[in-house]
Amino acid sequence: MSTSITSSIQDVLQGFRKISLEEVQQASLMQRRDNKYMFGVGQLPVLLKEVSGYYRVLEIEGRRTHNYQTLYYDTNELDMYHMHHRGMVNRHKVRFRKYGSSDAVYLEVKKKDARGVTVKNRMKTGNGEASILSREEEFLSVYTPSMTGRIVPVLENSFNRITLVNPDQTERITLDYHLWFLSRISEQSVEIPGVSIGEIKYAHHLAGSPFHKALRHSRITPRRFSKYCIGMALLDPELKQNLFKEKVRRVHKINNNYVQSLKSNRYA
Repeated sequence: MSTSITSSIQDVLQGFRKISLEEVQQASLMQRRDNKYMFGVGQLPVLLKEVSGYYRVLEIEGRRTHNYQTLYYDTNELDMYHMHHRGMVNRHKVRFRKYGSSDAVYLEVKKKDARGVTVKNRMKTGNGEASILSREEEFLSVYTPSMTGRIVPVLENSFNRITLVNPDQTERITLDYHLWFLSRISEQSVEIPGVSIGEIKYAHHLAGSPFHKALRHSRITPRRFSKYCIGMALLDPELKQNLFKEKVRRVHKINNNYVQSLKSNRYA
């Protein structure tokens, strides 16, 4: 990623008031509605500057951007991927995630219900590893009973994340960039440093959100985006992905524009 963009992001973040992890966890929004947005990483400093007076930024050990690492599980037949592709309700996503510099690893199950509400349940793994042992099996038997014993690791993912929280903690913004994916099936990998994914997580109403307003000013509209599904589609063109093709094309377009801009600046 361009050092100038990275520096711009860090400079703008210094203008935010900070919030601690303990404060953020007081309002975890484990059951919430969410809107997702995809845009070029070059737009990120502009958006952040526009909302700097309305949110606090998560700061841990002096850092305001944090690296997340994820390992997604699915069946050998990729049932969870295909359920998402078909737009089925009451679908699940199973992943292990390591948050920032912490050694803690969480097993998480996300469920999207018929109302469009996302419910997340998670447990901290006892061994700090992304592996399914007896405790993890028991957890999965409660939240994904039909998948228990049938799932395997299929995709790794990492990215940098900025987390913003509004004053009354009813709205949380996550801004992800510098995405990287590795298929556990083909061992192929792909890096898309030019794409940023924003998500507004809210309890009840989106109206009045300063970040939503900033996105509208930049003509950025909501766009469903699953890192798991898009990562799988990017790494396996033969995988059924008719309903994801437009998103995959847009990912390539945004990333290619970013790469070309770096080349232009380098040789200008």
